[in-house]
Amino acid sequence: MQTFTGFEYLLIDAANNFGLDKLRFEDRIQWARDKLDHLEDLLDQAETKPLYLKAVMAIRKAQAGQPTGHLVAMDATCSGVQIMSVLTGCIAGAKATGLVDPDRRADAYTDLNECMNGLLGGGFSVPRKHTKQALMTSCYGSKKVPKVLFGEGTEELNAFYEAVEIVAPGAWELLQDLLASWQPFALSHAWKLPDGFDAKVKVMVKQETRIEVDELDHATFTYEYYVNEGEKTGRANVANVIHSIDAFILRELLRRCNYDTYVVEQAKLAIEAELLSRNMLDYECEPSGYDEDSTFAYYLDQYRRSGQPSAVILPYLDPVTVCSLTKPELYQLSYIVNGMLQYRPFPVITIHDSFAAHANNVNWVRHWYKEILAELADSEVLSDILSQIHGVAGNVPKRMQGLSTLIRNSNYALS
Repeated sequence: MQTFTGFEYLLIDAANNFGLDKLRFEDRIQWARDKLDHLEDLLDQAETKPLYLKAVMAIRKAQAGQPTGHLVAMDATCSGVQIMSVLTGCIAGAKATGLVDPDRRADAYTDLNECMNGLLGGGFSVPRKHTKQALMTSCYGSKKVPKVLFGEGTEELNAFYEAVEIVAPGAWELLQDLLASWQPFALSHAWKLPDGFDAKVKVMVKQETRIEVDELDHATFTYEYYVNEGEKTGRANVANVIHSIDAFILRELLRRCNYDTYVVEQAKLAIEAELLSRNMLDYECEPSGYDEDSTFAYYLDQYRRSGQPSAVILPYLDPVTVCSLTKPELYQLSYIVNGMLQYRPFPVITIHDSFAAHANNVNWVRHWYKEILAELADSEVLSDILSQIHGVAGNVPKRMQGLSTLIRNSNYALS
Protein backbone atom coordinates (compact mmCIF):
# COMPACT_ATOMS: atom_id res chain seq x y z
CA MET A 1 0.00 0.00 0.00
CA GLN A 2 1.21 3.48 -0.88
CA THR A 3 1.91 5.46 2.30
CA PHE A 4 2.26 9.18 2.99
CA THR A 5 3.56 11.50 5.69
CA GLY A 6 1.25 13.38 8.01
CA PHE A 7 1.93 16.63 6.14
CA GLU A 8 1.11 14.97 2.82
CA TYR A 9 -2.23 13.85 4.27
CA LEU A 10 -2.95 17.47 5.17
CA LEU A 11 -2.31 18.38 1.53
CA ILE A 12 -4.57 15.53 0.40
CA ASP A 13 -7.26 16.74 2.79
CA ALA A 14 -7.14 20.25 1.35
CA ALA A 15 -7.37 18.88 -2.19
CA ASN A 16 -10.24 16.57 -1.22
CA ASN A 17 -12.30 19.39 0.23
CA PHE A 18 -11.48 21.63 -2.71
CA GLY A 19 -13.21 19.01 -4.88
CA LEU A 20 -10.29 17.01 -6.25
CA ASP A 21 -10.95 13.74 -4.40
CA LYS A 22 -11.30 11.83 -7.71
CA LEU A 23 -7.62 12.42 -8.53
CA ARG A 24 -4.83 10.03 -7.56
CA PHE A 25 -3.20 10.76 -4.21
CA GLU A 26 0.06 11.97 -5.77
CA ASP A 27 -1.84 14.34 -8.07
CA ARG A 28 -3.73 15.81 -5.12
CA ILE A 29 -0.48 16.32 -3.24
CA GLN A 30 1.12 17.96 -6.25
CA TRP A 31 -1.87 20.27 -6.73
CA ALA A 32 -1.64 21.41 -3.10
CA ARG A 33 2.14 21.91 -3.35
CA ASP A 34 1.72 23.98 -6.51
CA LYS A 35 -0.86 26.19 -4.76
CA LEU A 36 0.79 26.09 -1.33
CA ASP A 37 1.61 29.79 -1.07
CA HIS A 38 -1.92 30.97 -1.86
CA LEU A 39 -4.30 28.21 -0.74
CA GLU A 40 -6.38 30.77 1.17
CA ASP A 41 -7.06 32.67 -2.06
CA LEU A 42 -8.84 29.62 -3.48
CA LEU A 43 -11.47 29.42 -0.71
CA ASP A 44 -14.33 30.74 -2.84
CA GLN A 45 -13.67 28.01 -5.42
CA ALA A 46 -13.66 25.17 -2.87
CA GLU A 47 -16.41 22.57 -3.01
CA THR A 48 -16.66 22.30 0.79
CA LYS A 49 -15.53 25.69 2.05
CA PRO A 50 -15.50 25.18 5.86
CA LEU A 51 -13.57 21.90 5.67
CA TYR A 52 -11.21 23.27 3.03
CA LEU A 53 -10.38 26.27 5.22
CA LYS A 54 -9.92 23.99 8.23
CA ALA A 55 -7.42 21.87 6.27
CA VAL A 56 -5.52 24.96 5.10
CA MET A 57 -5.32 26.25 8.68
CA ALA A 58 -3.87 22.87 9.75
CA ILE A 59 -1.30 23.11 6.95
CA ARG A 60 -0.21 26.55 8.16
CA LYS A 61 0.14 25.28 11.73
CA ALA A 62 2.25 22.35 10.54
CA GLN A 63 4.47 24.71 8.53
CA ALA A 64 4.97 26.79 11.67
CA GLY A 65 5.94 23.70 13.67
CA GLN A 66 2.84 23.89 15.83
CA PRO A 67 0.99 20.72 16.90
CA THR A 68 -2.47 20.27 15.45
CA GLY A 69 -5.31 17.98 16.37
CA HIS A 70 -6.67 18.16 12.84
CA LEU A 71 -8.43 14.99 11.71
CA VAL A 72 -8.17 13.84 8.10
CA ALA A 73 -11.22 11.96 6.82
CA MET A 74 -11.06 9.20 4.23
CA ASP A 75 -14.23 7.95 2.56
CA ALA A 76 -14.95 4.49 1.18
CA THR A 77 -15.36 4.30 -2.59
CA CYS A 78 -19.06 3.53 -3.16
CA SER A 79 -19.25 1.53 0.08
CA GLY A 80 -22.44 -0.42 -0.62
CA VAL A 81 -21.27 -1.83 -3.96
CA GLN A 82 -17.77 -2.21 -2.51
CA ILE A 83 -18.93 -4.42 0.37
CA MET A 84 -21.30 -6.44 -1.83
CA SER A 85 -18.49 -7.05 -4.34
CA VAL A 86 -16.12 -8.18 -1.59
CA LEU A 87 -18.67 -10.61 -0.13
CA THR A 88 -19.37 -12.20 -3.52
CA GLY A 89 -15.78 -12.28 -4.76
CA CYS A 90 -16.66 -10.01 -7.68
CA ILE A 91 -13.54 -8.63 -9.37
CA ALA A 92 -15.50 -6.29 -11.65
CA GLY A 93 -17.27 -4.59 -8.74
CA ALA A 94 -14.04 -4.57 -6.72
CA LYS A 95 -12.24 -2.87 -9.60
CA ALA A 96 -14.97 -0.23 -9.83
CA THR A 97 -14.63 0.54 -6.11
CA GLY A 98 -10.87 0.93 -5.77
CA LEU A 99 -9.94 -2.58 -4.64
CA VAL A 100 -8.04 -3.92 -7.65
CA ASP A 101 -5.94 -1.42 -9.61
CA PRO A 102 -3.51 0.29 -7.18
CA ASP A 103 -2.73 3.03 -9.73
CA ARG A 104 -6.30 4.10 -10.48
CA ARG A 105 -8.63 6.13 -8.30
CA ALA A 106 -11.78 4.21 -9.21
CA ASP A 107 -15.25 5.73 -9.30
CA ALA A 108 -18.11 3.28 -9.82
CA TYR A 109 -20.57 6.05 -10.65
CA THR A 110 -18.42 7.42 -13.47
CA ASP A 111 -17.76 3.88 -14.74
CA LEU A 112 -21.50 3.26 -14.78
CA ASN A 113 -22.11 6.49 -16.69
CA GLU A 114 -19.52 5.55 -19.30
CA CYS A 115 -20.93 2.04 -19.63
CA MET A 116 -24.45 3.40 -20.15
CA ASN A 117 -23.12 5.83 -22.73
CA GLY A 118 -21.51 2.96 -24.64
CA LEU A 119 -24.68 0.87 -24.56
CA LEU A 120 -26.72 3.81 -25.86
CA GLY A 121 -24.37 4.51 -28.74
CA GLY A 122 -22.63 7.53 -27.28
CA GLY A 123 -25.60 9.86 -27.05
CA PHE A 124 -26.16 9.59 -23.31
CA SER A 125 -25.72 12.55 -20.98
CA VAL A 126 -26.89 12.43 -17.36
CA PRO A 127 -25.25 14.14 -14.37
CA ARG A 128 -23.05 11.87 -12.27
CA LYS A 129 -25.15 12.67 -9.19
CA HIS A 130 -28.19 11.08 -10.88
CA THR A 131 -26.26 7.93 -11.74
CA LYS A 132 -24.95 7.85 -8.17
CA GLN A 133 -28.43 8.18 -6.70
CA ALA A 134 -29.82 5.49 -9.01
CA LEU A 135 -27.03 3.00 -8.26
CA MET A 136 -27.02 3.59 -4.49
CA THR A 137 -30.76 3.04 -4.18
CA SER A 138 -31.18 0.25 -6.73
CA CYS A 139 -28.48 -1.87 -5.06
CA TYR A 140 -30.65 -1.76 -1.94
CA GLY A 141 -33.74 -2.85 -3.84
CA SER A 142 -35.31 0.42 -5.03
CA LYS A 143 -37.03 0.42 -8.42
CA LYS A 144 -38.72 3.78 -7.99
CA VAL A 145 -35.65 6.03 -8.00
CA PRO A 146 -34.17 4.72 -11.29
CA LYS A 147 -37.59 5.13 -12.92
CA VAL A 148 -37.85 8.72 -11.69
CA LEU A 149 -34.35 9.53 -12.97
CA PHE A 150 -34.40 7.67 -16.30
CA GLY A 151 -38.10 7.30 -17.06
CA GLU A 152 -40.29 4.20 -17.03
CA GLY A 153 -39.80 1.75 -19.90
CA THR A 154 -37.12 3.90 -21.55
CA GLU A 155 -33.93 2.84 -23.32
CA GLU A 156 -32.01 4.75 -20.66
CA LEU A 157 -33.58 2.72 -17.85
CA ASN A 158 -32.84 -0.56 -19.64
CA ALA A 159 -29.28 0.58 -20.27
CA PHE A 160 -28.90 1.50 -16.59
CA TYR A 161 -29.80 -2.00 -15.41
CA GLU A 162 -27.64 -3.60 -18.10
CA ALA A 163 -24.72 -1.38 -17.10
CA VAL A 164 -25.11 -2.27 -13.42
CA GLU A 165 -24.80 -5.97 -14.28
CA ILE A 166 -21.62 -5.19 -16.22
CA VAL A 167 -19.96 -2.83 -13.73
CA ALA A 168 -21.00 -4.65 -10.53
CA PRO A 169 -22.38 -8.13 -11.37
CA GLY A 170 -21.66 -9.51 -7.89
CA ALA A 171 -23.58 -6.72 -6.18
CA TRP A 172 -26.51 -7.21 -8.54
CA GLU A 173 -26.51 -10.97 -7.92
CA LEU A 174 -26.35 -10.45 -4.16
CA LEU A 175 -29.27 -8.04 -4.39
CA GLN A 176 -31.42 -10.86 -5.78
CA ASP A 177 -30.21 -13.28 -3.06
CA LEU A 178 -31.04 -10.83 -0.29
CA LEU A 179 -34.45 -10.04 -1.77
CA ALA A 180 -35.13 -13.79 -1.82
CA SER A 181 -34.09 -14.08 1.85
CA TRP A 182 -37.29 -12.38 3.02
CA GLN A 183 -39.23 -14.74 5.29
CA PRO A 184 -42.97 -14.42 4.51
CA PHE A 185 -45.00 -13.15 7.48
CA ALA A 186 -42.06 -13.38 9.90
CA LEU A 187 -42.26 -10.76 12.65
CA SER A 188 -38.51 -10.12 12.46
CA HIS A 189 -35.28 -11.13 10.75
CA ALA A 190 -32.21 -11.76 12.90
CA TRP A 191 -28.57 -12.74 12.46
CA LYS A 192 -25.24 -12.57 14.27
CA LEU A 193 -22.21 -10.68 13.00
CA PRO A 194 -18.65 -12.09 13.20
CA ASP A 195 -17.89 -10.08 16.36
CA GLY A 196 -20.91 -11.50 18.18
CA PHE A 197 -23.20 -8.51 17.69
CA ASP A 198 -26.86 -9.35 17.17
CA ALA A 199 -28.84 -7.76 14.37
CA LYS A 200 -32.59 -8.07 14.84
CA VAL A 201 -34.94 -6.06 12.66
CA LYS A 202 -38.66 -6.16 13.33
CA VAL A 203 -41.06 -6.07 10.39
CA MET A 204 -43.04 -2.88 10.93
CA VAL A 205 -46.16 -2.21 8.85
CA LYS A 206 -47.70 1.23 8.54
CA GLN A 207 -51.38 1.48 9.42
CA GLU A 208 -53.74 4.39 9.70
CA THR A 209 -56.97 5.22 11.45
CA ARG A 210 -59.37 8.13 11.48
CA ILE A 211 -59.52 10.11 14.72
CA GLU A 212 -62.55 12.24 15.60
CA VAL A 213 -62.16 15.03 18.17
CA ASP A 214 -65.49 15.82 19.82
CA GLU A 215 -64.13 18.98 21.43
CA LEU A 216 -63.23 20.41 18.01
CA ASP A 217 -66.72 20.19 16.57
CA HIS A 218 -66.09 16.54 15.60
CA ALA A 219 -63.16 17.40 13.36
CA THR A 220 -61.31 14.34 12.05
CA PHE A 221 -57.76 13.60 10.98
CA THR A 222 -55.79 10.57 9.86
CA TYR A 223 -53.34 9.10 12.37
CA GLU A 224 -50.52 6.93 10.97
CA TYR A 225 -48.62 4.43 13.11
CA TYR A 226 -46.56 1.27 12.78
CA VAL A 227 -47.26 -2.21 14.13
CA ASN A 228 -45.04 -5.28 14.31
CA GLU A 229 -46.77 -7.40 11.70
CA GLY A 230 -45.36 -9.79 9.10
CA GLU A 231 -45.62 -9.23 5.36
CA LYS A 232 -45.50 -11.69 2.48
CA THR A 233 -42.70 -9.86 0.69
CA GLY A 234 -40.21 -7.15 1.53
CA ARG A 235 -36.98 -5.48 0.44
CA ALA A 236 -35.55 -4.40 3.80
CA ASN A 237 -33.14 -7.34 4.17
CA VAL A 238 -30.94 -5.94 1.41
CA ALA A 239 -30.05 -2.67 3.13
CA ASN A 240 -30.20 -4.12 6.64
CA VAL A 241 -27.75 -6.96 5.97
CA ILE A 242 -25.25 -4.78 4.10
CA HIS A 243 -25.49 -1.98 6.67
CA SER A 244 -24.94 -4.49 9.48
CA ILE A 245 -21.72 -5.68 7.80
CA ASP A 246 -20.73 -2.05 7.24
CA ALA A 247 -21.20 -1.50 10.99
CA PHE A 248 -19.06 -4.56 11.74
CA ILE A 249 -16.28 -3.08 9.60
CA LEU A 250 -16.49 0.17 11.60
CA ARG A 251 -16.36 -1.62 14.95
CA GLU A 252 -13.49 -3.85 13.88
CA LEU A 253 -11.42 -0.98 12.55
CA LEU A 254 -11.93 0.91 15.82
CA ARG A 255 -10.79 -2.14 17.81
CA ARG A 256 -7.62 -2.49 15.79
CA CYS A 257 -6.73 1.21 15.88
CA ASN A 258 -7.72 2.24 19.41
CA TYR A 259 -6.75 -0.89 21.32
CA ASP A 260 -5.81 -1.69 24.92
CA THR A 261 -2.02 -2.14 24.84
CA TYR A 262 -1.87 -4.53 27.80
CA VAL A 263 -4.62 -6.77 26.41
CA VAL A 264 -2.99 -7.03 22.99
CA GLU A 265 0.49 -7.65 24.42
CA GLN A 266 -0.84 -10.47 26.63
CA ALA A 267 -2.69 -12.00 23.67
CA LYS A 268 0.50 -11.83 21.61
CA LEU A 269 2.50 -13.63 24.32
CA ALA A 270 -0.11 -16.39 24.64
CA ILE A 271 -0.37 -16.89 20.87
CA GLU A 272 3.38 -16.95 20.26
CA ALA A 273 4.06 -19.33 23.16
CA GLU A 274 1.41 -21.72 21.85
CA LEU A 275 2.74 -21.57 18.28
CA LEU A 276 6.28 -22.19 19.51
CA SER A 277 5.13 -25.21 21.53
CA ARG A 278 3.15 -26.70 18.64
CA ASN A 279 5.90 -26.20 16.10
CA MET A 280 8.41 -27.89 18.40
CA LEU A 281 6.17 -30.77 19.50
CA ASP A 282 4.06 -31.06 16.32
CA TYR A 283 0.55 -31.39 17.76
CA GLU A 284 -2.80 -29.83 16.97
CA CYS A 285 -5.32 -27.98 19.12
CA GLU A 286 -7.05 -29.35 22.21
CA PRO A 287 -10.75 -28.52 21.74
CA SER A 288 -11.66 -29.33 25.35
CA GLY A 289 -9.34 -26.70 26.82
CA TYR A 290 -12.04 -24.12 27.59
CA ASP A 291 -15.44 -23.70 29.20
CA GLU A 292 -18.06 -24.12 26.49
CA ASP A 293 -20.28 -21.54 28.23
CA SER A 294 -17.53 -18.92 28.43
CA THR A 295 -17.30 -15.64 26.56
CA PHE A 296 -14.26 -17.04 24.75
CA ALA A 297 -16.35 -19.95 23.50
CA TYR A 298 -19.03 -17.56 22.24
CA TYR A 299 -16.57 -15.49 20.21
CA LEU A 300 -14.75 -18.57 18.94
CA ASP A 301 -18.07 -19.91 17.66
CA GLN A 302 -18.65 -16.68 15.69
CA TYR A 303 -15.11 -16.87 14.30
CA ARG A 304 -15.43 -20.45 13.13
CA ARG A 305 -18.95 -20.12 11.80
CA SER A 306 -18.19 -17.03 9.71
CA GLY A 307 -14.51 -17.57 8.98
CA GLN A 308 -13.93 -13.90 9.84
CA PRO A 309 -11.38 -13.02 12.57
CA SER A 310 -12.16 -10.23 15.00
CA ALA A 311 -10.07 -8.45 17.61
CA VAL A 312 -13.07 -8.81 19.92
CA ILE A 313 -11.67 -12.21 21.00
CA LEU A 314 -8.25 -10.87 22.08
CA PRO A 315 -9.15 -10.07 25.74
CA TYR A 316 -10.12 -13.73 26.21
CA LEU A 317 -6.90 -15.29 24.94
CA ASP A 318 -4.69 -16.81 27.62
CA PRO A 319 -2.39 -19.86 27.92
CA VAL A 320 -5.45 -22.11 28.37
CA THR A 321 -7.83 -20.81 25.71
CA VAL A 322 -5.20 -20.56 22.94
CA CYS A 323 -4.77 -24.34 23.18
CA SER A 324 -8.19 -24.65 21.54
CA LEU A 325 -7.27 -22.59 18.48
CA THR A 326 -6.10 -24.22 15.28
CA LYS A 327 -2.76 -23.25 13.77
CA PRO A 328 -4.38 -21.21 10.97
CA GLU A 329 -6.43 -19.35 13.58
CA LEU A 330 -3.34 -18.69 15.69
CA TYR A 331 -1.38 -17.39 12.70
CA GLN A 332 -4.26 -15.18 11.60
CA LEU A 333 -4.65 -13.64 15.05
CA SER A 334 -0.87 -13.34 15.38
CA TYR A 335 -0.77 -11.30 12.17
CA ILE A 336 -3.45 -8.98 13.55
CA VAL A 337 -1.86 -8.40 16.98
CA ASN A 338 1.62 -7.90 15.54
CA GLY A 339 0.19 -5.33 13.16
CA MET A 340 -1.58 -3.52 15.98
CA LEU A 341 1.53 -3.31 18.14
CA GLN A 342 3.45 -1.44 15.43
CA TYR A 343 1.81 1.84 16.49
CA ARG A 344 0.40 3.47 19.59
CA PRO A 345 -3.40 3.28 19.98
CA PHE A 346 -5.25 6.22 18.44
CA PRO A 347 -8.91 7.22 18.17
CA VAL A 348 -10.89 7.12 14.94
CA ILE A 349 -14.13 8.96 14.27
CA THR A 350 -16.46 7.07 11.96
CA ILE A 351 -19.55 8.35 10.18
CA HIS A 352 -21.01 5.54 8.09
CA ASP A 353 -18.28 5.03 5.46
CA SER A 354 -16.06 7.96 6.47
CA PHE A 355 -13.06 7.41 8.76
CA ALA A 356 -11.28 10.37 10.36
CA ALA A 357 -8.01 10.21 12.30
CA HIS A 358 -4.99 12.37 13.04
CA ALA A 359 -2.94 12.90 9.89
CA ASN A 360 -0.03 10.90 11.33
CA ASN A 361 -2.27 7.84 11.73
CA VAL A 362 -4.14 7.75 8.42
CA ASN A 363 -1.79 5.14 6.92
CA TRP A 364 -2.96 2.66 9.54
CA VAL A 365 -6.62 3.52 9.02
CA ARG A 366 -6.24 2.76 5.31
CA HIS A 367 -4.25 -0.39 6.08
CA TRP A 368 -6.82 -1.89 8.40
CA TYR A 369 -9.79 -0.95 6.23
CA LYS A 370 -8.46 -2.84 3.24
CA GLU A 371 -7.21 -5.65 5.50
CA ILE A 372 -10.69 -6.17 6.97
CA LEU A 373 -12.17 -6.16 3.46
CA ALA A 374 -9.58 -8.73 2.38
CA GLU A 375 -10.52 -10.93 5.34
CA LEU A 376 -14.19 -10.61 4.40
CA ALA A 377 -13.35 -11.67 0.85
CA ASP A 378 -11.81 -14.89 2.21
CA SER A 379 -14.55 -15.46 4.79
CA GLU A 380 -17.94 -17.17 4.71
CA VAL A 381 -19.77 -14.23 6.29
CA LEU A 382 -22.34 -14.02 3.50
CA SER A 383 -23.13 -17.75 3.62
CA ASP A 384 -23.30 -17.55 7.41
CA ILE A 385 -25.77 -14.65 7.51
CA LEU A 386 -28.03 -16.06 4.79
CA SER A 387 -28.03 -19.44 6.55
CA GLN A 388 -29.13 -17.76 9.77
CA ILE A 389 -31.93 -15.84 8.06
CA HIS A 390 -33.22 -18.87 6.15
CA GLY A 391 -32.77 -21.19 9.13
CA VAL A 392 -31.04 -23.73 6.88
CA ALA A 393 -27.30 -24.19 6.36
CA GLY A 394 -26.17 -23.20 2.89
CA ASN A 395 -23.21 -21.94 0.91
CA VAL A 396 -22.93 -18.98 -1.44
CA PRO A 397 -20.06 -19.67 -3.90
CA LYS A 398 -17.59 -16.87 -4.59
CA ARG A 399 -17.38 -15.52 -8.13
CA MET A 400 -13.60 -15.80 -7.84
CA GLN A 401 -11.03 -16.97 -5.31
CA GLY A 402 -8.01 -14.89 -4.37
CA LEU A 403 -9.67 -11.48 -4.46
CA SER A 404 -8.12 -10.78 -1.05
CA THR A 405 -4.63 -10.62 -2.59
CA LEU A 406 -5.70 -7.86 -4.96
CA ILE A 407 -7.42 -5.98 -2.13
CA ARG A 408 -4.30 -6.07 0.03
CA ASN A 409 -2.28 -4.52 -2.80
CA SER A 410 -4.82 -1.75 -3.47
CA ASN A 411 -4.49 1.96 -2.68
CA TYR A 412 -7.96 3.44 -3.06
CA ALA A 413 -10.33 1.40 -0.89
CA LEU A 414 -10.53 4.61 1.11
CA SER A 415 -10.01 7.88 -0.68
